Amino acid sequence: MTLSNVAWTRTFHIYQAILDHPFNQELRKGTLSQEKFGYYIEQDSLYLKDFSRALAIIASRSQSAIHMKSFLEFSQGALIDEQEMVHQFFQDTVGFKATTQVTPATLAYTSYLLQQAAFESVEIGVAVVLPCFWIYREVGLYIAHHAVANNPFERWISTYSGEEFSRNVDEAIRIFDTLAINASETTRQQMCEAFYKSSVLEWHFWQDAYEMRSFDDIRLEEKKKKFAE
Repeated sequence: MTLSNVAWTRTFHIYQAILDHPFNQELRKGTLSQEKFGYYIEQDSLYLKDFSRALAIIASRSQSAIHMKSFLEFSQGALIDEQEMVHQFFQDTVGFKATTQVTPATLAYTSYLLQQAAFESVEIGVAVVLPCFWIYREVGLYIAHHAVANNPFERWISTYSGEEFSRNVDEAIRIFDTLAINASETTRQQMCEAFYKSSVLEWHFWQDAYEMRSFDDIRLEEKKKKFAE
C-alpha cells in the first residue's frame, strides 16, 4: 500500500465529516445562503495567497527538477485561481460585500502551511499541502454527482470536479509517494501526521466559513463578560 493510501485511510473519517458538513450539503442542494458562500470565497481567496507561497517555498527547496517544476506550476495556478475567484465567484454572489475579516481557521491553516513548508523537510511540506488538493477534488466530485439541477454554485462545482484540477491532484499524490519511498520511517510517520493535521484544518475552514466567524469573534467577548460576572 502506498503511503498516500495509508494517509487517506487514516483521515477518511475527516473527509466524511467534511462531506456531511451543512456547508457542503447545502451547497449540493443549492440552498446555501449567498452570504455564507461569499464569506467562504473571501476566506478561500485569503487562503490561496498563502497556499501559493507555501507551494513556491516547497518548489525552491525541492531537489528534483521535475518536482520543482510541478510545484512552481501549482503555485502559479493557485494565484490564478485566487484572482479568478475574486472576479468570477464574487460576481456570482448576489449582494455579498467583502468583509476584510479572517477566520481563526484560515489564520491557523495558512500559518501551519507556511511554517511546515519553510522549516520542515520537503517531504513534510508536500504532505501538509496535499489534503487541500485531494479533499477538494473528492468533495467536488461528490457534489458534482449529487447536486441538484440548475445549481446556483455550478461554477464552483465544475472547478473542483474538472479534469485539469484532477490531473494536478494526481501529480501531487505521485510526488508525495515518490518522496515517501526513500524516506525514513520517522519521516513517513511525520508525513502522515502532517497530512492528518491539514485535513482537520480543512474541516475547521468550512466550519468557520459556515458560521461566518472572524478572528475577533464577538462571542469571545460575550464569554469573557459572562466569566467576569
